Amino acid sequence: MGCSRLLYQTKYLFRLILIHLLYVLSAPGVAFTGDDTGPETLYLKDGQHLSGESIGLEEGNILFRLPDGEVRPILLGLVDRLEYGAMQPEVDSSAQEEKLLVNGEGDAQSGLPPMMTAELEGEIPPGPEPEFMNVLPLDQIEEYYDRCWEQVEVWTKRLELGGTFLGGNTDRDYVTTGLFLEKSDNDNLFEFEIGGRWGESNGVRDANRWYGNATLDVARTTDWIVFVTNKNTYDEFENLDWRGTISSGLGYRFINEKDKRLIVRLGPGGTREIYNSPTLRRTTFDIFAELEFRWPLSDHAQLEHKQTWTPSMDTGTVSSILRVTTETGLLFKLDNKDRWNLKFGLLQIYNSSPNAGRKKNDYTGSVSLVYTRK
Repeated sequence: MGCSRLLYQTKYLFRLILIHLLYVLSAPGVAFTGDDTGPETLYLKDGQHLSGESIGLEEGNILFRLPDGEVRPILLGLVDRLEYGAMQPEVDSSAQEEKLLVNGEGDAQSGLPPMMTAELEGEIPPGPEPEFMNVLPLDQIEEYYDRCWEQVEVWTKRLELGGTFLGGNTDRDYVTTGLFLEKSDNDNLFEFEIGGRWGESNGVRDANRWYGNATLDVARTTDWIVFVTNKNTYDEFENLDWRGTISSGLGYRFINEKDKRLIVRLGPGGTREIYNSPTLRRTTFDIFAELEFRWPLSDHAQLEHKQTWTPSMDTGTVSSILRVTTETGLLFKLDNKDRWNLKFGLLQIYNSSPNAGRKKNDYTGSVSLVYTRK
């Protein structure tokens, strides 16, 4: 944008010079004979004045030739006015011994357009940019970047990373990671999270679970909400290729503050499961129930707890297929800006009807470093 603006200023100044020359040469009632014009006098705002001849403008400077032939560039912002010497017109002009060409008072005395006076004072007159000013591709990219970044900044962003690495008599590699995004106001809330756990012991993989969840709460200045949620899971050691649950219903926000939260969601839903070894595809209609809880325990510790129940309604009893996911975390602050935390987490997954040969419960403990940007 700087190059485009400089090009605009330069072209604008040259155009004003031409207008000025036409104005001087075609002024009514004045005709010059021979070499009537005397030397020009350039008055500066600090009180100095120079005699000589103005020969042009260059990069925001007026080029002024002194009597000894030296051409001195002078910044336009330092110029107070430029005067021609006394002129002898053929018509009566005794009431006007000199004619002001440039001064700091606009067109009241000099007769020049106010636009030119503003230019010589180092100002750019307001108004739309001319059509010849082209927007550079780089400027468009910067504009798009700024707009995207404004949208990103309204999200609360949280990144978790933890792991265990042992070498020697026991080789153990364990990594846990997660990304959590949240956008909320007094009425609505949108949460998105994705992450997983991967582990290997003595060259044999013993953990490989990944998830992706999204929840939208919509309210209208009340504590009651309408929610839509979608949860997806892959777990190699549950022989689970995919489990997807979608639900919508009503909820209530008992507490909804920055550091404190107690929200309950309840509604109908459905779950689709695809297992391997042996192959099993199962679809159930469920009741979806979720409790989300956050509470500060002290100035440096906070408890987070989320529990999701999806009992099926397909067969004789509600408890015939029951899935429960419970995730609890204890966070300890590591700085005063609430950005860095150390998290001790415990994940429990219960499935009353697992795939053949699999257990009903899975427990996973983790220690993670958590970075939060608000």
